[in-house]
Amino acid sequence: MRAVALAVLLVASAASADPASFDPASVYKVPRGTDDPTDGPATAPVTIVEWSDYACGYCNRVQDTLDKLARIYPGRLRWIHRTLPLDDDNTLAAEAALAAAAQGRFEPMHARLFAVHGRVDRPAVEAIARSLGLDMIRFRADLDAGTYHSTVVADVRDAVTLGVTGTPTFFVNGRPVHGNQPLKVFIDTVGDELARADKMAATHPADLYEALVADGKLAADAPTDANNDQPELDPNMAYRVGLGLPGHAIGRADALVTIVEFSDFQCPFCAREAPVLAHVRQKYGDAVRIVYRHMPVHRDAVLAAEAAVAAAEQGKFWAFHDQVFAHFGHLTRADLDSFAKAAGLDMATFDKALDTRRYHDAVISEYAAAEAFGVDGTPTLFINGQPMIGARDEALFDKVIDAHLAHANDAIAHGIARGELYPLMMSMAKGAELGDPSSVPTSTVVKIEMRADDRERAVTAACRRHDAARAKSLASGLAKDLEQRAAAVCSGEGVDL
Repeated sequence: MRAVALAVLLVASAASADPASFDPASVYKVPRGTDDPTDGPATAPVTIVEWSDYACGYCNRVQDTLDKLARIYPGRLRWIHRTLPLDDDNTLAAEAALAAAAQGRFEPMHARLFAVHGRVDRPAVEAIARSLGLDMIRFRADLDAGTYHSTVVADVRDAVTLGVTGTPTFFVNGRPVHGNQPLKVFIDTVGDELARADKMAATHPADLYEALVADGKLAADAPTDANNDQPELDPNMAYRVGLGLPGHAIGRADALVTIVEFSDFQCPFCAREAPVLAHVRQKYGDAVRIVYRHMPVHRDAVLAAEAAVAAAEQGKFWAFHDQVFAHFGHLTRADLDSFAKAAGLDMATFDKALDTRRYHDAVISEYAAAEAFGVDGTPTLFINGQPMIGARDEALFDKVIDAHLAHANDAIAHGIARGELYPLMMSMAKGAELGDPSSVPTSTVVKIEMRADDRERAVTAACRRHDAARAKSLASGLAKDLEQRAAAVCSGEGVDL
């Protein structure tokens, strides 16, 4: 009998011959549910209601994107996890997650259930619960009694009423995001909703979320092919790209051309590009600055990127970088140690950084910053802010750089100081640096003060690379609420503001 109500709801949902979809530009009046797990502060300006299922492959894949989104907006998002089971006869995983949530262990159970793609039977889910330290008597009793089955039924009922027909489906302050979208789609939607929430908050509503969705549409009403836009990088546009992590640049700060490369130590196309960039360094010398930024798409590249940051902390990034690409395809821990020794690193300091994953969060934040620009593959380069996607040969690179040099020299001939070239370009560029905004060079001619939220983001970026002195310096003068949000992130990195 437990599954009957759920089955009826799912059949009702499937009965529509031509179900409508959701307009990404519209706000819908999305219920938050009553007993569903939440995380993030209740006062967060953005509430994301998600319908998901542990057996859903796209739901599994999007988890990494959601983690990056949370890193970019720490303390500003509240998540409400609702379920829409693919199999109405098997709600065990969903009920187990709710039972774990009742004991304050939703997040680890949530992660473990996604790790096994929701494929759990009763012994398997009990084994997970036991490994998480749950009160097993209470956990078993909740599953036996179906304590949380009614919550699953309520989630399905609300989904059917609203018109949700697939997972994952997200509503960001009522604005829909369909499926496993790129991070940039989420960032653009959250950015819009932060601005809308700030305006609404100024009216002091009793419940900010309810005020934001009060006039929302009651159900799906758009054509079935309605979907979120996935904007691509415009090669004719300059983007406001920062200089990444300390020690990752080679060349003069007043170089006429700055090349920022998002790369991956396990990417064969990046390996093909490395000697081309070495050619650029040799041919153009002080006229060109090259900046390496991490986007470790491949699994083994993450630890290699952390090792490179550890090398940069000792002033040896490029020596380490050259070793990695000279021995492409070798990224075991023993390989990384070998490269570090060849680069002349202090091995005790290096090994400690890797053993403790000291720079893991800094690397993942760099990855998130790349996706926030719309970068979806490596190598992607920004030449004086203009994107160039994919590996190119020396001849093409020389042609592009020569064109940028001609523009730069023309600007200097018209009275612009050499050291002002890149900062001025960035002052007029598109987009935002969501990694470390303080890494964007600023002009002394066109003075642009860092916004308060950018300063907060710069503080957390410093903490993620364990630069306590810079974090404290940047935190000076932050408003109390921003300082508290930054302090929460920094404390997790072992930095006390």
